Amino acid sequence: MIYLHEMHRVRPGQMQALLEAVERDYLPLARRHDIRLVGYWTVPPGHGTWPMAVAVWELDDFAHYTRWLERMHGGREPDPELRRWFDAMGAWVESTDGMVCYPSKLTPTVAQIQESGLRAAMCTHELVVCEPARQAEYLELCEEMWWRRVAEPSGRSLIGLYWSPWKNTRAICIWGQGADWEQVNPMGRSESWLTDVDHHIWQRLGREIRKDWDDRFLVPARFSTVR
Repeated sequence: MIYLHEMHRVRPGQMQALLEAVERDYLPLARRHDIRLVGYWTVPPGHGTWPMAVAVWELDDFAHYTRWLERMHGGREPDPELRRWFDAMGAWVESTDGMVCYPSKLTPTVAQIQESGLRAAMCTHELVVCEPARQAEYLELCEEMWWRRVAEPSGRSLIGLYWSPWKNTRAICIWGQGADWEQVNPMGRSESWLTDVDHHIWQRLGREIRKDWDDRFLVPARFSTVR
């Protein structure tokens, strides 16, 4: 699988209109082209750039991606509705930062998310700055140390870890912070994990690859697969 990761800077006052348009117009179009939605989220006020929407879409492979582009831009069996949709997005979105990504080893597919019933009332989205050409290595280390030893025991869920071969220093981590609002706690089940030995080991190892990060909270749209 490959994944399209999108960060949309939404025009002030247009968030609800964007969500309604995605649900009404783009989801049927995506299904027509077998593009599966992992999650569609908005950044809530208080932590992160606002207003912003974040979306992750799943495709089979790069051949699937290029067929979709070909149909958008003419070629064989053109689908002009694709071009019209992306032209229309300018009514709601000022700009988009997009990345075509590979998933980490433990990142669940849409089918696995649906089968497991994975839920997350709120997520943390990490845009990580790594040493050049070490994004995939960082995610391997993140899965083994941060996820298995710190994040999962503290109540987080793994939504998706992604990296792009065309973004030399960036990796994406999306963690669920609780299946429902009663369980949501951005700092984990208790703050004791902040002094945990494994947490400090991870911080030391992570600094060998990680240079910086920029986090934001995410709240799922009602049509998001992860919600």
